[in-house]
Amino acid sequence: MSNEEKYLQSKMGTKNPFSVPEGYFDTLTEQVMQRLPKQVESVGDEQQKGSAIVRMLRPLLYAAACMCIGIFGVALYQHLDNHTAEGVPVISHVGSTIEFNDAYLDEATDYAMYDNQDIYASLLADM
Repeated sequence: MSNEEKYLQSKMGTKNPFSVPEGYFDTLTEQVMQRLPKQVESVGDEQQKGSAIVRMLRPLLYAAACMCIGIFGVALYQHLDNHTAEGVPVISHVGSTIEFNDAYLDEATDYAMYDNQDIYASLLADM
């Protein structure tokens, strides 16, 4: 035992200051049960059958929703693909060239602090 524990025991003693009233734990369960709210009476058989059906069909409903989203996505893709085949312009094409005004290009390279060597390196990296 440390000196602090000995000092505390000499000042306070070894008696436990906490106590429980007689028979407290005998009636504790009944007191707790009385304070709990009353349970709602059971739901009718028709409502139980309806909720069981919904619980059983819920995964199927989720699968149907995913299928609808997938079909919509494929239809949208096909629609956009058909329009590009007919010559309707699309926002971007891979491999298409874009022409810029030289003034814009100069401003962009100045802003990015590119020198000629950096520009050549980036052009070679694209090949």
